[in-house]
Amino acid sequence: MVASILFGAGLVFAHQGATGVVKTRMDGFKQSQQDFKALIKAAHNNDYDTALTLSIALEEWGLAMPDYFPEGSHQLPSEAADTIWSDAEGFKVAIDNYVRSVRAINAAALAKDKSAIMAAIKKTSDSCSSCHNAFRVK
Repeated sequence: MVASILFGAGLVFAHQGATGVVKTRMDGFKQSQQDFKALIKAAHNNDYDTALTLSIALEEWGLAMPDYFPEGSHQLPSEAADTIWSDAEGFKVAIDNYVRSVRAINAAALAKDKSAIMAAIKKTSDSCSSCHNAFRVK
């Protein structure tokens, strides 16, 4: 719980001074993080309708994500690494991996298959970590 409070406070601090597309994408990532946490809770509680609603929101974010990374939008307080633009194809692949993994959550929620949802959640989490490792300033 303490880590959640500290991490949340860090997000607020990190977003200070953000404007325009940088603020919009930071807010989008913050919302997707909240949605993902709620999705995990819904999956644990066998709430397939909520899990589906949240996974669809995550899919929509993934599909829109490239629009929030126009060239030159890596000024502070952005945490976007230059590799987003120098390896645009790799960034596209990372986003595609995320969208594909979220779509697996959608399918599992529709099928009311808890083990498949949990496996897809793990795959989605892995895709987030992989993208952050390659395309986020450390």
